[in-house]
Amino acid sequence: MSDEEYSEYEDEEVEEEEVEEVEEAEAEEEDAAEEAEEESGENLNEAEKAMLAAKKRHENDEQAKLDDYEKIRRSEREKEEEELKKLKEKQEQRRLAREQEEREAAERKRQDEERRKKEEEERRARAEEEKKRKEEEKLKKAQMMGGGFAAQPQGGRNFVINKKEESAGVGDRFGNIVQAKQEMGMTKEQQEEAKTIFMQGVRKNIAEASTILPNDMKAKIKELHQRICKLEAQKYDLEKRHERQEYDLKELNERSRQVARANNAKNGQVSSDDTGGRHPPKVQVASKYDRQIDRRNFKERRQVYENKIAFPCFPGVPPPPALYEKIIKKLDYEIQQELEAAEEEEEDY
Repeated sequence: MSDEEYSEYEDEEVEEEEVEEVEEAEAEEEDAAEEAEEESGENLNEAEKAMLAAKKRHENDEQAKLDDYEKIRRSEREKEEEELKKLKEKQEQRRLAREQEEREAAERKRQDEERRKKEEEERRARAEEEKKRKEEEKLKKAQMMGGGFAAQPQGGRNFVINKKEESAGVGDRFGNIVQAKQEMGMTKEQQEEAKTIFMQGVRKNIAEASTILPNDMKAKIKELHQRICKLEAQKYDLEKRHERQEYDLKELNERSRQVARANNAKNGQVSSDDTGGRHPPKVQVASKYDRQIDRRNFKERRQVYENKIAFPCFPGVPPPPALYEKIIKKLDYEIQQELEAAEEEEEDY
């Protein structure tokens, strides 16, 4: 054995001896404390002994309650972790199912778009063929009626321009916009009719219960349930989208009103015509620099201008005195003389 190994061995022995000494000292202290408690218990009277016993029971009860609480909390934590794990698994399954459904929907949409383009191309080709056939018939008829020169159309084109494929692509691109405008221009009766036709098509795809075999009933129920869940999810998404769009529209309207107010204030206009608000703007019928406040409403102020003989009436100010017309009574012969004089003057003129 080398000197280094021997020194390490001695160090380990010294450390073990120190640990043993510390443990022995702690044990001796505990024994001394127990003996002191026993001696003090012997020296205590019955009341103090009862209080000490009650204190120990209370400590034991508190420790038991704490242990029970820890057990219950541990079980609840395990249960919550298990539920959280199940929820995460279920969420992942729903996400995968949603992605699969979206892929299937995209595939169906692509197939429908291809089928629609194919039908549009076929329809366009049939229209071109029909047009060409009519032109050939017209040309043959003209040749039969008037010879070779009659075959040429008078005052028109004597050539045919082939349409480019780009024009067809533009038509397909804006087909959805045209269809949307047509749907927006539909009347209420046309919308109800389209809705009825669509619902009839949906009902046709759903087989009646009497025509389904008992073995296939369960699979059909599952299929309908999945379809209902999918439609409910789409409904929820559309409702949220509608709410978000309404909020955006309100925000844009409010911003536009604020911009209009700022522009009017910048141009020197005190009151801006806020036509986007709920109420119309107020009509200013008096100057804001008047020292005396007029408490009449708009209707009372307007009557002053409608009635020519009306006088302005202010609160706290008495109205002006009434004006009476002086009436002079005349006799009948005096009235007759005035009428005759007026007739003579008219004859002279």
